[in-house]
Amino acid sequence: MTTGEGKGYAAVRLIFEYEGADIRLVSRQQVEMIPPPSDQLENLRAAQGFWVEVRDTERNALYRRILHDPVRHDDEVFSEDPERTIARVPVQTPRGVFAVLVPDIEAADQVVLVSSPLGHGQALAPAAELAHFALRPGTDEGPAQGERGT
Repeated sequence: MTTGEGKGYAAVRLIFEYEGADIRLVSRQQVEMIPPPSDQLENLRAAQGFWVEVRDTERNALYRRILHDPVRHDDEVFSEDPERTIARVPVQTPRGVFAVLVPDIEAADQVVLVSSPLGHGQALAPAAELAHFALRPGTDEGPAQGERGT
């Protein structure tokens, strides 16, 4: 791993906002932290779930971190029924914020969010690119947005 521009940074904190299927990268911050280790980089063509990848200009994965899906598709609600005090109710239009910490790798060009289409908390299909964003500030041409399954 090569740190960013000789300043001792070891990681980049990325903050994303989402509303429905729209996910936006709203902040990049270089931080002096040790990022979590990479998960396997081998091809995950038929894998299900959610992960973030850091890729080079040739779209080769340099880092991959498998995560719980950060997009909340349901809310906890409380019931007056004593037999069922808490229940999960689907959210019509999910919205929220999540953060991801990735290594600051010199050859890195973009960060990619990969996800299976989700329904009722279960991954139903192989994961595909959800969205990708320029990793370096000042290189945004507008993020390429993917679609999130329902």
